[in-house]
Amino acid sequence: MVNFAFPTLAVLALTSAVGAVAVPETSAGASSEGEVERFSFVKWVDDIIANPKGTHLSPEQAYEAWQATVVNATEPAGTLHKRVRCNNIEGGSAPAPDAVRCINHLAALGTKPCKVTVKSRFATFGNAEIWGVGAGSKTHSSELTFLCSEHIARAAGKVMDVCWRADNTVQGDEMAWGNGNIDVHIVRKGIIR
Repeated sequence: MVNFAFPTLAVLALTSAVGAVAVPETSAGASSEGEVERFSFVKWVDDIIANPKGTHLSPEQAYEAWQATVVNATEPAGTLHKRVRCNNIEGGSAPAPDAVRCINHLAALGTKPCKVTVKSRFATFGNAEIWGVGAGSKTHSSELTFLCSEHIARAAGKVMDVCWRADNTVQGDEMAWGNGNIDVHIVRKGIIR
């Protein structure tokens, strides 16, 4: 028994010494060298909401920032995009630059209310539209009011973050932030009537 215990202790000691090798550390949220953080339209909208008179990227600059980071960007492991649906309705995808202009318009409205019944168009630019469609029974019997920037623009920003396609179009929907009764859609002009 003694002969068995000594080799076992020697192996355990060697294992712990090998396990003590220094490993480079990265702090949580820090990216490794060469990784690029993906541009976020939700963050862009949040910045406009937080400081409406501040200096922000124009829609064109936001579009270019996305394009510059989308190919080389990485998302944190385990990123989950709850509720966002990227749709594939034939002919329903909106040009991404036009959708960005719609989002910028809504974010710039500040605290102006957006009213919604069964469906409401919030913004149109070029061939892109942002709509709100009632998702609950409440919307069919009464009118709901949302803050355009805080609810509608953020939801549209999330659709942009998740559903932008390689062909430079976007199509999808997300529930309005702050309320689950309105589904915010980005679509090609004329798809929702």
